[in-house]
Amino acid sequence: MEADYLVVGSGASAMAFVDEMLTRTDATFVMFDRRPAPGGHWNDTYPYVRLHQPALTYGVASRPLGSHRIDAEGTNRGLLELSSGTEVTNYFHALMRDRFLPSGRVRYFPLCERTGEHSFRELFSGKEHSVDIRRKLVDASYLTTSIPLTHERRFEVGPGVACEPPNALPRLVSRFRHVTVLGAGKTGIDAVVWLLSNGWPSDAITWVMPRDGWYWVREGLQPGSAFFDTTMANMIRQNEAYAAATSIDDLGLRMEAAGSWARLSPDVTPGLYHAATVSRGELETLRHVRDVVRLGRVQRIDAARMQFAEGEVVVRPETLFVDCTASIFELNEPDDTPVFSDDRIALKMIRLYQPCFGAALSAYMEATIGDTGRIQAMTQTTPMTDTVADFTRSMSISMENESAWSSEPDIAAWMAGCRLNPAHYTIADFDPSDEVRVATMGRMQATGKPAYENLKRLAATAKQD
Repeated sequence: MEADYLVVGSGASAMAFVDEMLTRTDATFVMFDRRPAPGGHWNDTYPYVRLHQPALTYGVASRPLGSHRIDAEGTNRGLLELSSGTEVTNYFHALMRDRFLPSGRVRYFPLCERTGEHSFRELFSGKEHSVDIRRKLVDASYLTTSIPLTHERRFEVGPGVACEPPNALPRLVSRFRHVTVLGAGKTGIDAVVWLLSNGWPSDAITWVMPRDGWYWVREGLQPGSAFFDTTMANMIRQNEAYAAATSIDDLGLRMEAAGSWARLSPDVTPGLYHAATVSRGELETLRHVRDVVRLGRVQRIDAARMQFAEGEVVVRPETLFVDCTASIFELNEPDDTPVFSDDRIALKMIRLYQPCFGAALSAYMEATIGDTGRIQAMTQTTPMTDTVADFTRSMSISMENESAWSSEPDIAAWMAGCRLNPAHYTIADFDPSDEVRVATMGRMQATGKPAYENLKRLAATAKQD
């Protein structure tokens, strides 16, 4: 086969990249993936999963997701809708069916594995394919996500113990008297919120929390003119917290005081930061669980006890264990591969926590600039964060990238019109004659430089420690 680009993967980032390239170029593509359908990990998610960010800023640039609805009930009440996993999966399936394949410029091969730099094999038939790449290899495997349904457990489960991925929770929970949720990341949060929102008693839940984490408060992350005042005020307070923080722990406390971050317990200062996003309503729901185990990671579960490095806990009778321990860090080890090189594009995050936006912007730069060295200077990788110290490093890099994009008129114009960019909705109806909002924008911009400089200082200090 021949194609301008060979794309490894068909998850959200790969789809966002190809979508923008279809808009900007006449290039051809071969895409392959181990999964049977496009959409990456969304094909394997649990039935109650929802986006943790507003639907209108997720997916690909050419096609909206959701209806810009404000949720009228539930723990996300009053905020922009969060699409369900089913909605997101269908979105990517339809995108391949209705846009990519009909273009005549995309050939798609599901159920295939990579065998070489330019080759792959069909899993069922074993048939090998080699691709003559005219432009570049696009590798989306750097943003692979580990999920409970498919990850390899790092703890032992004894005989007679019911330990299942969160996918099985709705189907099995009624057979048990108690539920123990293993893991405190986004998946663990979702499992606990789902149980409590559906009437499961809080005293029949044990939550194993290896490390407490800071949560990003969703109320401060609402794009759109209707949320302009609250969102901009939050961003200003956030920048002021960045600028004033004297240490890593102080940064967390200042972000909490600013209303941008929150924690489960006021008695524990978290060090973890995976950017799990919760609404205030979800946070209050989570706090109904009183039996929280903080003994590190579970090592073994038997019918009578859970064993940890720091102790053990008695298991209640008729307990269902829900394995929410999968971590993105199991798959994505940091490396120095640049996002852009002469013959390859390694799709990585270039704006922190926004992989779809970053992939679409990478495609725009590939289509319109073409100068590898110039693009490299604007696409430093912002690695996923494990700790607050990691956050200071990645956020300062993200700010550097943002400054470089804003200085390029063509890129700035593209960003202003891109549906994946939250700022697009915030400034879409901006009235330059509104003196109050103009002043607010000016204040936000003025707080950016000291915020960046202090984050960079904190990152350097943390690295030395």
